[in-house]
Amino acid sequence: MKKFIIIFFVMISIISAQCMMPIKSMVGLKIGLNYTIYNPDDGQGNLSGIGMHFGLAMGMDIVNTIGIQIVPSYRATSYSRTINNVTAIFKFNNFYIPVNLLFKAGSTPVVSPYLGIGGAGNFQLNGRWRIESNGFGIDGEIESEDLEDDLFLALILGLDIKLIKFNISPEMSFNYNLTADDPDTVNNTEKNYDLHFSIGFFYLF
Repeated sequence: MKKFIIIFFVMISIISAQCMMPIKSMVGLKIGLNYTIYNPDDGQGNLSGIGMHFGLAMGMDIVNTIGIQIVPSYRATSYSRTINNVTAIFKFNNFYIPVNLLFKAGSTPVVSPYLGIGGAGNFQLNGRWRIESNGFGIDGEIESEDLEDDLFLALILGLDIKLIKFNISPEMSFNYNLTADDPDTVNNTEKNYDLHFSIGFFYLF
């Protein structure tokens, strides 16, 4: 976690400094939905669900074709599955910090598609579980020692729609959890990945 805090403050310092340099900087909001899949490798199938995310987006274009972006975000994730008429549901509130490198197609007056690659820290702040069967259910809070901090790899496809001082950027990313395997289950290999469907609204400096 300390590494991501350092990255966060370094990026803020770099972006703030751009006001004094001939590099295009931007700040705005990014919001969207996420579809998450978790495979616990227990032979009972995947858990999956839909969540949402939003965050403060900061970035800069070093040249017309290369950009850097950081988006400290709140991310809600949800996982559920049903086995023998029993449904297990897990919901988490997360602090999500992606740092992305964007490669943009040649600049045009109106639109510019881009590809990107990045890394993200996902820190589970709290969570709840619920078990439902035949119209009845029980629930509770997930213990803090069972919460996880994970590192994700992100592959990104997006589009900058350019206005005079604003960009609108619809984006899709595939996020793969590099640290999903639980060390307490040495015989299993868990997998976790998700899709983010987002749109960013940026003011350009």
